This record gives sequence, C-alpha cells and structure tokens, in this order.
Amino acid sequence: MHIKKIAAILSQLLCISSFSQAVNSCEDKSFWQTWYKEGQFKGFGISPSKQEVAKAQYLFAENHYKGNFLTKDYTRALALFTKASESGVSQADFRLGLMNHYGQGKVKDLQAAYKYYENAANANNPEAQFNLGLMNRYGIGIQKDLSKAFSWFTKSANNQTILDRNSCIKTVEGVVEAQFNLAQMNHYGLGTEKNMFEAFRWYEKAAAHNMKEAQFNLAKLLFKGEGTNFDLDRSIENYLLAAKQGLAEAQLNIAQIYHYGPSYIQNHRKAHKWYLKAANQEVKEAYFNLGLMAQYGRGVNQNYVVAERYYLQSISPKIPETFLNLGFLYHYGLGTPVDNKKAFEYFDKAATQGLSQAEYHLGIHYRDGRGVKKNSDIANYWFRKAKANGLIETDHLNESFAIREPDDVHLYVQN
Repeated sequence: MHIKKIAAILSQLLCISSFSQAVNSCEDKSFWQTWYKEGQFKGFGISPSKQEVAKAQYLFAENHYKGNFLTKDYTRALALFTKASESGVSQADFRLGLMNHYGQGKVKDLQAAYKYYENAANANNPEAQFNLGLMNRYGIGIQKDLSKAFSWFTKSANNQTILDRNSCIKTVEGVVEAQFNLAQMNHYGLGTEKNMFEAFRWYEKAAAHNMKEAQFNLAKLLFKGEGTNFDLDRSIENYLLAAKQGLAEAQLNIAQIYHYGPSYIQNHRKAHKWYLKAANQEVKEAYFNLGLMAQYGRGVNQNYVVAERYYLQSISPKIPETFLNLGFLYHYGLGTPVDNKKAFEYFDKAATQGLSQAEYHLGIHYRDGRGVKKNSDIANYWFRKAKANGLIETDHLNESFAIREPDDVHLYVQN
C-alpha cells in the first residue's frame, strides 16, 4: 500500500525519475533496521550507499553550521555541504547559497549564491525561490529583473511538493514573505500588470500568518474598497492586529479612524492611546494629532501647554497645519504669553503652503504691525489671497476670529 500510494503521487507530478529513491530510503533507519534487514544480520563490511553518505555529510554540515552537538565551524560546514550538493542533496545547495550570499566560511560571492539558489529552487525549495525573487527584485548581485522576481515569488508563495533530505515526499507551505512581495507587485504593477484583486488575495494569505505589514496593507484595501468590497469592521480588525504588533503606521491609522471616523466608531480616548504609541515611535503625524486633542480637549483635558509641546515635536513641511496651530497659540496667547514674532513666523510658513487661515492672520499682522513692519498693501494682499482660497467673509473678520480645528476630513484622507 505504501509503494502504491507513493507511485500515485509520483505519476501526478510527472517526475517519477526524480523521486525514484523515495521508496527505498524515505526514513532515517535505526541501527537494527540498517544491519538486521528482515531479521538477518547484514554484516558491518557492507559499504553505505552514496545517498547515505550524502545524508551523513549534510547532517554533519548542518551541525557544524548551527553549532549543534559539534563546534560551530563554517569552513567545515562549507566543505561538507559542497560534497552533499555534488551528490544531489538540494538542501545543501540552499545552504551553499546562503553561505555565498552572506560570506560565511568564505568570501562573499553573490553570483555563486544565485547559482546555488537556482539549483535548490529547481528542486522546489521555496526559501531558495524567495531569495531568487529578492535578488531579482532589488538587483542584488545581478541586474534587476522584476518579471523574474515576480515569477520566483509566485513559485515560492504557493504550496509545493518536495523531497526532503531523506528523500521523503512532503508538501511545504508557501513562504509568507513571498506572498507579501507578490501582493506588493500586484498592488503597484511591478513585473506584472497592476491587479488589486490579486494584491488583496495575497495580502490576505500573508495576513493570515500574522504578518503585520500584510495586515496593515489588507486593512488599507478594505478601508478604500480596492480589490475587495469596503469593509470598515474588517479594516479596523486588521489595523488593530498590526498595531498590537507595534507597526507604527497601523497605530497611526487606527488612531485616526477612532479620531475622525463615523460617529458610531469615534472614540477619542482610544484614539489618544494609539496616537501615543505611534508618537513613541517618532511618528510626526501622531504628535500633531496629540496636539490637536490637547488643544481642543478631545479624549483628554484641554491643555494648551501640552498642545504646544506636541506641536513642536510634530514640526514637518509635510504637516503645515502644525505651523498654523502654533501660530494660533502664540497669536492669541493660549498656554503661552502672546508672542507676535513667533506667531508671524509660523503663520508665514503655513501660508506658503496655501492655508487660508494663515494667510488671513498674516494680513492681520501686516495691518497692525504685529511682529513685522506695518504695511497695508501687503495686508490687503494676504486678505485677498485668503478669500480667494475659500475663507468666507474675510472683510468682516477681525482678530477675534474663532480658532477652528483644521479640516479634519481633508487631513485624515491626506494621511
């Protein structure tokens, strides 16, 4: 029955010749099985087969490579892996690929690494296939070839039937990192046509193995309804899975959903908690939003001093609203004495990026000579510019203009 079962598998694979040794030497044999075949003593003078020698070479090489039972010795491991490779042990080819790739026991040689990875990959080693995918995707030791990268990642991402070092037939799962790379390549059209449905499918497979980057990207697609139907609940679920594993981008996005999301989702305390975690990883947008929450009393007590501290930590050309809100604090003396010079500097930086409220307040500063020489012509220029950029009824506004939070929806979408 055992032989029939193996033969059936082999016929499906159309690789009978490659697996011909699987029937005779699938399992490691004990002392008794080796020398007392069918109860008859074989005698110690019988030489082991070439395959048994190769297996022993591979096992000793592994022990030297990892330092298990034997002294860690890359040079000795390299010699034994080479002998095992010459006898057709594909696992040895993979190890030789790694040792050439990273210069273990020899000088680093990326071309040789590629050759050994190819030998192992052609024997369906998914890790070797993955490494070939990386080398082709990023041009490591070879010319970049995204089409080849896509092909190797596709092979590595799928389950495969292989022969292990004992010549046993077994199925190995696809490499999770290959699934993620395959998703990215479909997502952005790298080495293949852009296909959001395939991107979603591969992100989902990698996410099922708890890969935080895949969970994050899956959440983004679910939130946007790209490659799948919009599903806010599943999006939140995956953002949380990635955020709990410490992915800063996921912590920021889940905080923003709790901060700016639909009313039934909004939870400012939760938003504040996740912004803090992202800020601890130096995410500028998280600092900015913590400043907003402190300034407007969202999820925490209103505290302008704390708001100022967070805004100063969030300063970045990519977040002009930071300059605007710092300008407000210094202009109106919120949590700090009025400082017209600082207010003018921050409004000026925000205005150069088209924020109409900053443009209006620059007009006030030029009109009244606050922190800058009085100039009615320049003041009117900024008032007109603010009005042209959508600030309503600027002619009737005065310096008691109500401070309002920047456009939350626009900021959320932008982030």
